[in-house]
Amino acid sequence: MRRQIQLSPADRLLLELGRDYLAALWRFPCSDCWEEHEDQIHIYTLGAVYAGLNALGALLNDASASRSAEEIRAFVLENRVSGGRLIKSIGSEDVDANLLALAVPYNLLDCSHPLYQATIAQIQSDLMGPDGGMHRYAADTYYGGGEWVLLSAWLGWVAVESGNMSLAHRQLAWVESQAKAHGDLPEQVENQLYFPQEYPAWEKRWRPIATPLLWSHAMYLILWHKLHEREAR
Repeated sequence: MRRQIQLSPADRLLLELGRDYLAALWRFPCSDCWEEHEDQIHIYTLGAVYAGLNALGALLNDASASRSAEEIRAFVLENRVSGGRLIKSIGSEDVDANLLALAVPYNLLDCSHPLYQATIAQIQSDLMGPDGGMHRYAADTYYGGGEWVLLSAWLGWVAVESGNMSLAHRQLAWVESQAKAHGDLPEQVENQLYFPQEYPAWEKRWRPIATPLLWSHAMYLILWHKLHEREAR
């Protein structure tokens, strides 16, 4: 049973402001989770706002937040699909590995939903390297478009929630194999670059790939714990 959280009047006011902000602005363009393409509306972002409004609805016992969340879900299902799968953003036919989040952890779709299954299949077909490393999207030129550790762990997390333990173990092993000498996990690795000619310019501009990256470590820990919890049942 969910524990009832006691909110002060000030806390409730702040949460209601957050609810109103999300409900009003989800239809507007903004940067995606990669801090890019600020002129577009992104499906990942809609999933994040959906999850936030659902959480606020439960926390505030507020039906209006839950209704706004369902508006977002209906918008995604009715308008943001191509060829039976989700798209990266409005007006694009591309797929982005961040769409993994639509089921885990945002729960806009269940892992078994045909639309999500088709999206995962397209992500693996288009964006997965030969050993399990995951690219962001096909046109990614940032540091040449390498394989991102956090996305590889994220796919493993989805695999755990879907009961595909062999894939989960493979993803965990791949992530662990990318650790540096002191256990640091990088943002991405340059083993399978989409645009290798772009790498030197980015390295000159921003120096070597960010290492360690907290997000990579966080996703690794989530995958490790989810996998071991599942196997301990």
